[in-house]
Formats: sequence, structure tokens, C-alpha cells
Amino acid sequence: MNQLGNADIGRIQPDTHSFIVKVWLNEHRRDGGRPGWHGRITHVPTGHHHHFSQLKGIAVFITPYLHQLGVRPTLSWKVRQWLRGRR
Repeated sequence: MNQLGNADIGRIQPDTHSFIVKVWLNEHRRDGGRPGWHGRITHVPTGHHHHFSQLKGIAVFITPYLHQLGVRPTLSWKVRQWLRGRR
């Protein structure tokens, strides 16, 4: 907190990761298919980024950063991700 009692949001805490996620709908339909979501996710502190063509690309990019914080996905989360990937 600063002298006015406000949280100091400009300071990055060591146990925090910030990301910018930009998502857009690609209206191009290949072979009569339906439009798809595309995007880019950026890790703010490092500037590393990743382009994705499926929304699950967000989780794929963030997972290693969560591991650095000691977060491990639960079994139910892993099963849901596996089931979604089979569609």
C-alpha cells in the first residue's frame, strides 16, 4: 500500500505472472468449415508470446508458468483437457 492507502499495482510481485490475451474470430472458412478462434498470448514480464488457433492454446502457454509457482493441475482438469482434445 502507498501513503494514500491504495494498493501499489505498478509493482510486480515475485509470485505473480501477468498475461495479455488477444482473441479474435477468424471469419475465413476453409472447405466450408466453420469460423475458428485465433489469438496471441504474451507473458508480460518476459515478452514471450505464442500464437494459437484453438482456445486451449491459452492453457498450454500458461501451464509452465503455473508449474513455476508450484501449481499442479488436478486429475479432473487433466481428464477434461484430454476429453476436449478428442472432439
